[in-house]
Amino acid sequence: MGELDYTPIGVARAARRLDVALAGMHLDLAQRMSMTPTELLALDHLGMDGELSPTDLARRLRMHSGAVTALVDRLTAHGHVSRVPHPSDRRKLVVRLTDAGRAETMRQLGPMVDDVVALVARLPKADRATVGRFVDDLAELVAGRAKPEDGPAAAAADDGSRDAGARQRARDAT
Repeated sequence: MGELDYTPIGVARAARRLDVALAGMHLDLAQRMSMTPTELLALDHLGMDGELSPTDLARRLRMHSGAVTALVDRLTAHGHVSRVPHPSDRRKLVVRLTDAGRAETMRQLGPMVDDVVALVARLPKADRATVGRFVDDLAELVAGRAKPEDGPAAAAADDGSRDAGARQRARDAT
């Protein structure tokens, strides 16, 4: 690729190239695993954060609860996730990635994870913390910008903190 420009704009462009590459990889991986990209994203959230309530999963996927129920039903039918009792509230359930779901995901992602680890290992130790902090900060920035303020996901995730007018606009948009 030649020598790249690592000015702030150059780094922003590099981050965008990474974003596009990851999106393509995500689409390919979902296809290889015979699932939708949203189903794969659900597995990603469960793999990174552990068990989640259906409501938390709906918020993260920006979906209504009924759509998440159908998604979890499909993932359960394929053995990727299970519904288990909430650890402290027997009335509730949480969604958990199964051992089989984790194994299949890692079978698909393992070679890439190994390549990333090898790439990071080539960095001088002093640079690893800087790169790690930057990637974490970038992920936090992107996640903060990606949250919808209105629409179905916001309505589904409404915790009562928004005013009634905003809730009505969100309902009207669906």
